[in-house]
Amino acid sequence: MKKAILFCSVWLSVNTYAQTKNYTVANAHSHNDYERSMPFYQAAALHFGYIEADIHLKDGELYVAHDSKDIQPLCTFRELYLQPVLRQFALNNGKAYTDGSPLRLLVDIKTDGIPTLKALQSLLLPYRQYFDPAVNANAVQVILSGNIPPVAAWSDFDKLFFFDGRPDSTYPAAVKSRVALVSTDFHQYSKWNGKGTFVPAELEKITGIISKVHQQGFPFRFWGAPSSKSCYYKLMDLGADVIGTDYPEELYDVLKNTTRTTAGNMPTHNVYAPTYASDATRVRSKNVILFIGDGTGLAEMYAGYTANKGALNLFQMRQLGLSKTASTDNYHTDSAAGATALSTGSKTNNRAIGMDNTYHAIPVLPEILAPKGIQSGVIVTEEITGATPAGFYGHTPDRDNTRILYQQLISSKLQLAVGGGKEELVRELGTNYQQTLSQAGIRFQEDFNSWNPATQGRTLVILSDKTVTSMRDGRGNYLKEALKKALQQLNASGKGFFLMVEGSRIDHGGHANDLDYLVREMLDFDDTIGEALRFADKDKQTTIIVTADHETGGLALMDGNISNGTLRGHFATNDHTGIPVMVFSYGPNSQLFGGVYENKEIFHKIVECYRNR
Repeated sequence: MKKAILFCSVWLSVNTYAQTKNYTVANAHSHNDYERSMPFYQAAALHFGYIEADIHLKDGELYVAHDSKDIQPLCTFRELYLQPVLRQFALNNGKAYTDGSPLRLLVDIKTDGIPTLKALQSLLLPYRQYFDPAVNANAVQVILSGNIPPVAAWSDFDKLFFFDGRPDSTYPAAVKSRVALVSTDFHQYSKWNGKGTFVPAELEKITGIISKVHQQGFPFRFWGAPSSKSCYYKLMDLGADVIGTDYPEELYDVLKNTTRTTAGNMPTHNVYAPTYASDATRVRSKNVILFIGDGTGLAEMYAGYTANKGALNLFQMRQLGLSKTASTDNYHTDSAAGATALSTGSKTNNRAIGMDNTYHAIPVLPEILAPKGIQSGVIVTEEITGATPAGFYGHTPDRDNTRILYQQLISSKLQLAVGGGKEELVRELGTNYQQTLSQAGIRFQEDFNSWNPATQGRTLVILSDKTVTSMRDGRGNYLKEALKKALQQLNASGKGFFLMVEGSRIDHGGHANDLDYLVREMLDFDDTIGEALRFADKDKQTTIIVTADHETGGLALMDGNISNGTLRGHFATNDHTGIPVMVFSYGPNSQLFGGVYENKEIFHKIVECYRNR
């Protein structure tokens, strides 16, 4: 019990340290830097805070190599590290890096300590202004490791030199300021290979040694730790101050983007418990609600599940399918071709809306349903001319033809369209836009609160970009409230309806490789799904489908904690991917959506839900 209590105490201590640390590339260490194709410059181009050079004294010259047998005539410390440092200062207005971030040379002495250090001192003293922090606040700190002289001899060497300490050593107050960091061999504490996580006994050792060093007031570094993303993240979580790597670009990606690839402290929502009374029943569907999470793959969904501490309305739905999203001209679709497949039952080329792959206009779902008396609507969290909503009313070979799309929206079969883009609408239709809309028999609202869903007739609710912005920028419960109003308005006819609801900005988070942004949008999307489930249970004639047009970002979930809603991800791209997307369904005929199929089949399955009406 005492051991368990001690472990918990150490763990909490280390994690408290880690949570307050802001990791940047200044924490990065280029291990065995001299083995790179471009020593010094490869790491310096990434603004690494620590660059390592192993030095050997041979025939009065300092060479850089891992072992003496590897020494090459031109690979001297002067050529590979001293001259590049001087060049950095010349290029960056007296700084190692233009932004003033620190640079440290971690010089590992491989040959006899005192002679090698004397040779290094002789080499550097003429350039003191570049290496002595007491002379220049922007100086490159030189940290010595390896065969360093005993502590008692440190005062014999110039104060521009600092030292890499060891956790089992004691440093007198007189020399403590010269200990730049404390390092130790990772393999003394763990055999972990960088995949998965630590076993508890090894984790206790690691947290203990990091805590010990921090209590002594020194930054901490492991040498020999695995060069893997999982290891970088674990060391950051544990509070290690210097993160080493054999792959500088990989570590740069982790450290540079860590604030965008972590998420936590999200506003959670309660999950609705469906009755399943109408689920998978074989009766005609009166209403269909199609939710499209733009750019939403399974990883994005599970990220929302984690952030909501182990609950999603989406995951309450029992009928599951898998949609293959490729367009006719690309392995991964864009939103235009994806929406067209869902709205017409035909695949098409990227960028095309409401057209087949020969660029001939084909009917979209609202046009097919209107003669049956079924009203249609769309709600989105971006501009109403975005590719996904446009896929349910427009016909154009290029998704960017916004003026044409507004004209087609006005003449479309949509009874209701709700979204952003008021500024765009004025630009495309002119200042007389209200008259234009009125002459077309459209009730126009630019104030959400003024929209009265009890009033029938074609309605266009176009809000300013400041209103239909991201969740992070204060959109609030717009999507959920818009759904409630839309259900009231469309359901009033009694003849049935089709409603497409898009979580548009999940895709934006994927493109930006911003996990926090993405997850906030995912949670809002899911909260809105819960409201639809409530409606479906009360109505018992409503089918709900939740899918995506494509996945964006290639999101991988690296780590997380469901109990506190925190997670860490990594993005493979800032573009769409060809990964198939999930199809969740609920209500009458939801069993139709099971299996693996092309995205265009969702259209045909929706039509089947309405069959014989």
